[in-house]
Amino acid sequence: MKKSVEVTPLQDASGVQVTGMALQDCSPEELDEALRLVAEAGLVVFRRQCLDDSDLHALARRIGPLEQSSRKVCLSPDFPEISYLSNLRDEHGDPIGFPGSDTDYWHSDQQHRENPATLAVLYCVAPASSGGATSFVSTDVESAGLDEATVADLAARRALYEPASNHDNAPRVQVSHPALLTGRTSGRRYAYVSDNTLGFTGLDTDASAELKKRVLTRLLQPSRVYAHDWEIGDLALYDNAQLLHRREQFQGRRWLKATKIFAPQDIFAVPSGRVVSRSAPMTPSAV
Repeated sequence: MKKSVEVTPLQDASGVQVTGMALQDCSPEELDEALRLVAEAGLVVFRRQCLDDSDLHALARRIGPLEQSSRKVCLSPDFPEISYLSNLRDEHGDPIGFPGSDTDYWHSDQQHRENPATLAVLYCVAPASSGGATSFVSTDVESAGLDEATVADLAARRALYEPASNHDNAPRVQVSHPALLTGRTSGRRYAYVSDNTLGFTGLDTDASAELKKRVLTRLLQPSRVYAHDWEIGDLALYDNAQLLHRREQFQGRRWLKATKIFAPQDIFAVPSGRVVSRSAPMTPSAV
């Protein structure tokens, strides 16, 4: 990257921040380097960006093909691959985006899809006046201190997911994904498990719940969580295959823009989904 670009840690094992780089003007070589930062760190926050929907769409398309949001209510009027996470309303009084303001579930985007677009962008237009951080945590099993017996159990199983009741723009299917992923460049192992995991292949309900609790208890140790307090112009590029995240409760007006990108498979671990059943029931608690 250029000498004016500075890369500094956000927090141990929780990503890096980049200053002095205008993403809309970056070269192919700089973008490749940024992607390798994401593959290594999981989360990269680029400070002081200035992007309209057209800029954001063009940047994301340079990284890879895009997937539409799972919700119809929160789409950009000009670019349906961009979703608005906002409680603001338009001139007619209609919400411009998905308005949730409570604390979210720990999740990875698009786990309910057979082929999830695992790279994601969050871009801050207007931060909340109080609260509204996005919290991230690495699913690296070694740094989380997961014992090898549990890791081996995950490696032998697939995790089950289905869309939420408000996912009106996603296929009604139940899918399975490998419960353990391995980074293509880092070699690190990641638990592909979240609050939305319904169960695991080969385990009954009680045994699935016990395995899920055991894994999430280790992953979600408070010391491992990085809560990003948004500033105008922050752009977070992150890998859902190696991170969980959630929105924290907030008050006031808030507007983030999001897009989901199919990750380059030569750099990133990409879940290999399978359809388990079609016309899956709608799960109220899923994200």
